[in-house]
Amino acid sequence: MAKEGTTHSLSRRSFVKGAGALGATAALAGMTSTEGWLKPAQALADEAPAETVAYTFHNMHCMGNCMLKCTARDGRLVKVEQRPNEDKRFNNICLKAIAEIEHIYGEGRIQTPMKRVGERGSGEFEAITWDEAFATIAEQFKKCQDTYGKDALWIQNSVECSMRFHPILARVLGAQAGGMNGLDNGQGNGMGQAFGWEGIFAMNTIWDWPYAKTIILTSNNMLETGIVWARGFLDAQKAGARIIVVDPAYTVTAAKADQWVPIQPGTDPAFYLGMIKHILDNDLYDRKHVLANTSYVYLVDKKTGEVLGQTVETTDEATGEKGEMKVPFVWDTVTKAPVAHNAQGAKPALEGEFKHDGHTYVTQFTLLKEQMAEYTLDWAEGKTGIPAATIAQVAEEYAAGPSIIANGVGGIDKYYNNDVAGHCYAVIASLTGNYGKRGTGAGFFHFNPTPYNAGLADWPLPEGMNPSPSPLNFYDLMEKDDKVHAAMFFGDIPTQKAANWNKTLEWIDKLDFICLADIYHSSVADYVDMILPACSKFESVDEIGGMRCFNGYVMSNQKILDPLFEAKPDFYIEKGIAEAMGYGDLFPKDTVAYAAAQLENPIPPVAGITLDTLKENMGAQRLNADWDNPLGPEIGVSLLPSGRQEPYYENLLKHGQAFPQWEEPCEVGVDNPLRKKYPLQFNQARTRFRVHSVYSASKWINELYEPHIELNPVDADERGLKTGDMVEVFNDRGSFRVKAYVNNSVRPGSAFMAESSFRKYLDGTLMQSVSNDKMNPRGYELPFGPMIPFNDTLIEVKKAGA
Repeated sequence: MAKEGTTHSLSRRSFVKGAGALGATAALAGMTSTEGWLKPAQALADEAPAETVAYTFHNMHCMGNCMLKCTARDGRLVKVEQRPNEDKRFNNICLKAIAEIEHIYGEGRIQTPMKRVGERGSGEFEAITWDEAFATIAEQFKKCQDTYGKDALWIQNSVECSMRFHPILARVLGAQAGGMNGLDNGQGNGMGQAFGWEGIFAMNTIWDWPYAKTIILTSNNMLETGIVWARGFLDAQKAGARIIVVDPAYTVTAAKADQWVPIQPGTDPAFYLGMIKHILDNDLYDRKHVLANTSYVYLVDKKTGEVLGQTVETTDEATGEKGEMKVPFVWDTVTKAPVAHNAQGAKPALEGEFKHDGHTYVTQFTLLKEQMAEYTLDWAEGKTGIPAATIAQVAEEYAAGPSIIANGVGGIDKYYNNDVAGHCYAVIASLTGNYGKRGTGAGFFHFNPTPYNAGLADWPLPEGMNPSPSPLNFYDLMEKDDKVHAAMFFGDIPTQKAANWNKTLEWIDKLDFICLADIYHSSVADYVDMILPACSKFESVDEIGGMRCFNGYVMSNQKILDPLFEAKPDFYIEKGIAEAMGYGDLFPKDTVAYAAAQLENPIPPVAGITLDTLKENMGAQRLNADWDNPLGPEIGVSLLPSGRQEPYYENLLKHGQAFPQWEEPCEVGVDNPLRKKYPLQFNQARTRFRVHSVYSASKWINELYEPHIELNPVDADERGLKTGDMVEVFNDRGSFRVKAYVNNSVRPGSAFMAESSFRKYLDGTLMQSVSNDKMNPRGYELPFGPMIPFNDTLIEVKKAGA
């Protein structure tokens, strides 16, 4: 059985063997302090050290993708700065990139392949060669697939442990490659269906914000977690937009906004339901827009809720594939009969109840009014703790428009009722006409904030060579899986994409073989059978280590350093395994060949962009686009076949959520009896110091922001705690240990902690030991599946050892 509460170590026997395997790089193993790794560069200062400059781009996790200029001196990274850029909006850098000149040499780096010699969880490993590693993995993968089938192998890649190429190994082997990730898409699950897009990302850009009068940032701490997009926020304020932050916590963004609305955790849907009711009761909706551009005029069966319509055949223009769709009906006030919504000359009724063919029908608008009746301002105040007058004021300002609802990732996404919030945004926007025009919109704005983008080509593989379908998402494997027998993770996926660590650990224990490729000794490393050292974004074997299109640019990952220690890029790790299994000829010769293949794309935006032109342009080149119009065209009312906004979700009738309905959080609701035992709501979120667990091992960043849990002074005093105390955080699922930090900006009754820290810095424990893993059944019928309710978690905190 895997052991909890231990830290990794090398035995004396392992160290001796590892020193031989490492050879010359063994000397670097001691360079774990700032002084150690800087000394060689200082010693050569009088000898005109060799200096090189190359260009790359940084984090995809934080969605900044900042283009960087990197200076190396005598083969050591010494400076990271912004790449000079003609578009100043993307001339960005933050402290995480600057800290990389320490981070990539830090004590957390995995330096050589290692295999486990103790029990899982003991952290006992011995160093081995790459040849032995590849041979062992190939043997284990083949044994697994020969015995149980191709889909018995699970290979999943993360964003951080990647050089920006589309992974190939899972496709070649026919392994499962992971399903939905259970993160960040909850609000998008409830919102996009109304407008014809899937996901969380707004269809227009943050540069539209100055055209708005009111911007509601909901579950959105962008000035902390998306620092580089602060320009959009500040530009909007300068232009006169009023920015309102709806968030339980007093965040950096709330402090800079024009108004902070401190709702009770998990009650975002109640706040917006109250807004909908107030908009309807006071005729604040845009009647002309609602009649012409929305589904509120569609007829629904009063008894069943089904939309009245006629099914017609369709043909996909691109593929020729046949299908069918329903053409909804409206009540025509001229003919006094139901007709297709797009019938020429039809004048639909907005409200009313109508009899036809023995059925009673109402318009969606009428149904909406009926279903919103209970969600009065006083009701919303009772749920959210926000005065009724404030909810009315926000509703009125938003309805006046042009207005934007800008959600973040996290926040309400990490509660059981997350999609209801997004569904409310869709209803509010469609009622008021605040979607499709300049200064309007909804969704997540600080990601790829240009209207111009292009897909790069993929490496061609034989027809039919794809990953096996994943009938279960990773977070479901813990309780429902009996198929997967071996797994490989590129990055610390088990502690990032699943809650309730003890259940995850039970699943890991059932596997016949588990392997990890990672840059740093992350939390899951001690529980695997083999560890492989991966390169950071600054290291490459070849001249180009990766490629991506983002922010309107094709960006290349130029070689800045040779691989440190015995690390390999993830591409070469995958290729090494494939070669050991006899599939190496299916891979590109090297990463330069892969990058070149990505540009073999005839679409106009990338025409003329080559590896040579990228090199001439400091590693990045703008797409061919209408840059004289940086905002792009207006996004239009809807992408749906009807051309209308359709916030009534017939597919969710059986869940009672065709229109959004209030649903309590599954654990943190104020009336939950469990609060007597565990009175604190546990809030996990990003900070400017880390992206998920990345930078946990950065010494420089830890000097500014070491792992800790934050408590309001009232809650700290009640427990006899002060800043610096080592505390135990616990509930019925498990516990972890960390230092306490008393902070008045934390809401009383809540506790805040940055997501998530390596177990080494939590006294050998994991913060996800306490997190809630109860998935909302409705989520399985939504585009991105259910979201893990990390923040829908109750805890108690006490002094460690008490």
